[in-house]
Amino acid sequence: MTDTAERQMELILPMVADIEIAAARAAGNLARELGMSGDKIDEMTHAIVEACINAREHSCCADKRIYLRFVGTADGDCSPRIDIWITDHGRGFDVQQARSRRQQLGPAHKRGWGLQIIEAHMDEVEITTSPEGTTIHMVKCEKKS
Repeated sequence: MTDTAERQMELILPMVADIEIAAARAAGNLARELGMSGDKIDEMTHAIVEACINAREHSCCADKRIYLRFVGTADGDCSPRIDIWITDHGRGFDVQQARSRRQQLGPAHKRGWGLQIIEAHMDEVEITTSPEGTTIHMVKCEKKS
């Protein structure tokens, strides 16, 4: 790794079963290259898996593809950081309605925890959604002491 580095990766993946594993592995490899710890990588890959599953199961997009962009940065003085964008060209959704539906279901339900898992595992999460599609921008940082 050079003193200052930025690594970028873009993937277009078909919406097929278990494709989220390929996305998580790619991001995990990038994070390892930047020097991110195993615990942070595990949290990040779990969030990526959840976001990809949500896109596959709920977007109803015609092109049946998930678009991913990873940008990783690190230098001698800064912590590794990975910005992740996961996009579908589906119908979009109401974020507040999805959150309130989860609260109504309660903890006994095993499904419907995706957004909460993503938000719990990532340092920053921004969801942009419309009838033309959804993008989840997530950030994971390794805080150096």
